[in-house]
Amino acid sequence: MRLQCMYVVTPSEMRKIDQRAIEEFQIPGIVLMENAALQTVQIILKHYPIPSNVLVLAGCGNNGGDALAVARHLFLEGYHTEVVIVGEDGRRPKGDADTNLKILESLHANFLSEIPKESLMSNTPQNSFVPHNNFLNIHWLQKGEDLNRFFPLLKDADFVVEGFFGTGLDRPITGLHKDIIDLVFSIPIISIDIPSGINGKTGQIMGTAFRAAHTVSYGYLKTGHLLYPGRECSGEIHVVPISLPADSPQSAGGRQFTLTDRETAQMLKPRPRNSHKGNFGKVAVIAGSTGLTGAAYLTSLAAQRTGAGLVTLGIPRSLNPVMEQKLTEVMTFPIEDRGEGQLVTESLSVVTELLKDKDVLAIGPGCGKSSGVFEILWNILGKIDISIVIDADGLNHISKDMSLIKSHKAPVILTPHPGELSRMTGWAVEDILDRPVEAASRTAEEYACIVLLKGAASIVVEPRGRIYINTSGNSGMAKGGSGDVLTGMIASLLAQGYCPYEAAVLACYTHGRAGDEAAEKLGETGMIAKDIIEAIPEVFKRLYSYKSQNRNS
Repeated sequence: MRLQCMYVVTPSEMRKIDQRAIEEFQIPGIVLMENAALQTVQIILKHYPIPSNVLVLAGCGNNGGDALAVARHLFLEGYHTEVVIVGEDGRRPKGDADTNLKILESLHANFLSEIPKESLMSNTPQNSFVPHNNFLNIHWLQKGEDLNRFFPLLKDADFVVEGFFGTGLDRPITGLHKDIIDLVFSIPIISIDIPSGINGKTGQIMGTAFRAAHTVSYGYLKTGHLLYPGRECSGEIHVVPISLPADSPQSAGGRQFTLTDRETAQMLKPRPRNSHKGNFGKVAVIAGSTGLTGAAYLTSLAAQRTGAGLVTLGIPRSLNPVMEQKLTEVMTFPIEDRGEGQLVTESLSVVTELLKDKDVLAIGPGCGKSSGVFEILWNILGKIDISIVIDADGLNHISKDMSLIKSHKAPVILTPHPGELSRMTGWAVEDILDRPVEAASRTAEEYACIVLLKGAASIVVEPRGRIYINTSGNSGMAKGGSGDVLTGMIASLLAQGYCPYEAAVLACYTHGRAGDEAAEKLGETGMIAKDIIEAIPEVFKRLYSYKSQNRNS
């Protein structure tokens, strides 16, 4: 199945897209800028009534040119418009941005501060064109002392439109730009393309950044919109078309994507009426140890709730009575544990029997530190032809010998959080948090496996390079057991015949949506992992309904 998705691009890919539109398709840059401005104004008109006082902040690059074009249209719509251009060291807008400044000049705007000599202001009369009895004032700030003129403008503004820096920012913000950004925090902000100060590739804050109420992204989502803290700074994101060719992301080598309910619904496989439990796959779960039986329970139940035909839990024998009481639909398979409540070397003989007719194995949740876990992994990977999802303690054990992953011929899906990925790869946790896409991608490529890096913005990467960035979920899922639920969901979808990458992506998205469903009902504070499981049926019911409606429309 070919994934239908929303493309997400990096700054370098977006530069290629713009360049191709200009050079190959002969779309002038000024036209793209005008399209972007018109789309931005439409968003503003929906949220901020006329007449309002708007403060437009513009840099001297293309992002500033977008801001100047937006200022023109807002003025012509009837907004009282104050424009602040920050040009330290005598800089002024260049290229298409300068063209938009000259258009403002032709509207006879009031220039209320000294302008660099290249300006045409001295040749244009003032105050002769006011279509709505509103005003258009332009202020040029060049040094720290100019901030005194900024304070009253900010005080009188109802909202701010900012276009200091675009997605290509890769250095810390300093000087007058930083001072202004730090001052603007208690007023609604509309950011042009990305909040100034956010790295468009990593989502990191480059010294300081605007916290936008709305971000208008041109053409496509940018990586920095979806990774934290960039996601938090972006507010509500509006992706708007600016007449770019339809195949632009592919032409630029784009590999990143995200999903909404619409795209996810189209991924779902039909569930024929003429079916039996074997049609929907058989999942084996090896999980649990003394004190950690909850992980086994959650993983198994999540696999069942996600639609698997049969789920069998392999549990240390001395813990089997507990699971017999807790689980009804899930079958249990006692594994020899010498009465220790954990997997031991003697467990190996029965594990082979457990896996004999299974399609997928999920292993690791709650297994503990027993060396028996590693022995089981060592005897499965590369030796038994079964798809495998490894999580939690399974990941900690496999980090002792990562070459085992490469030896396995069937698909392997790893589901680490940053700490586990650090143990597996040697990357520092801080580096993983700063560059999660790179960390996950390198691991997937090196070990020829699928990596689902868990976090506030989970990432799913395959060896061929496709990168999914998840947008569902909430802080209520940051609790023990949520990862166990995800492991069960992945295994279930894999058993039902989804290809490994689709299974990981679909599980990641629906896991978050189930968390959102639970939070809607119970609140983020009080929800627990079991609430996520109980919400899974409603999520799939809604998605299948959406798929049916789209097919019939």
